[in-house]
Amino acid sequence: MKIEIDPGAGVCFGVEKAIEKAETLLGEGIELFGLGHMVHNQTEISRLEDLGLKTISREDLNDLKKGAILIRAHGEPPESYRRAEANGNRIIDATCPIVLRLQKKIRDTYAQMDHQQEQIVLFGKADHPETIGLLGQIKGDATVIGSVKDLDSVRTDRSVILFSQTTMDPGEFDRVQAALSERLSKKDTRLQSHCTICGQMKRRKPALAEFAVKHDAILFVSGKNSANGRMLYEFCRSLNEHTYWISGNEELQKEWFEGRDSIGISGATSTPFWQLESIK
Repeated sequence: MKIEIDPGAGVCFGVEKAIEKAETLLGEGIELFGLGHMVHNQTEISRLEDLGLKTISREDLNDLKKGAILIRAHGEPPESYRRAEANGNRIIDATCPIVLRLQKKIRDTYAQMDHQQEQIVLFGKADHPETIGLLGQIKGDATVIGSVKDLDSVRTDRSVILFSQTTMDPGEFDRVQAALSERLSKKDTRLQSHCTICGQMKRRKPALAEFAVKHDAILFVSGKNSANGRMLYEFCRSLNEHTYWISGNEELQKEWFEGRDSIGISGATSTPFWQLESIK
């Protein structure tokens, strides 16, 4: 049987650097607190916690008076930094550079826009940590939509400045952009669109499409709480019905491989390559 790992899989650049930073600090014996889960992958979280990382929530910042706080790749709202600084915590900022640039772009846009005639709309998951961090740059003054189904929540009497969470589906962004443009044109308002989806995400689906049809069956590996993982799994399964979504080795089932000559293994941008090797 041929077993191949998707060469385009593995964690994204920002998450990879954040994990490397955590490993280095923990290796130096530093007491390290990760603000929120470093990655939407319980297997990788458990590995980091075994190395000594302590995961905390934003609420825990009120009582944490010592130790170093690691800001994950998703980024945080300014309030998190203020609270940590007030408590005297050391802040290690591992926010992805792409997310940092987007935070600045949204701040600058908000400062310069006409608030009587314009509004910011963010294409993203309302409860995703990156979206929470982005909204924090402008004190929550934006409308968040996750798909075309949410367009009724957007005012049409004001022009729209559209941004996206960096890890969203590029295809759905295009559909949202087209539908918004059509709605606004009927009200004589306009759309200013910024596709701020990460380039790695834009390339991921086309590469996965080629990989999915090369094999008799696909094992798609990711945390079940990963929005990116769910989106890519569903996309993969739409191309290869013999696609199985797993989080770890213990979920493998022998009958999936009966009569198969070729198995492909892929994963989300939150799935480390070592985990794909372990599945193989």
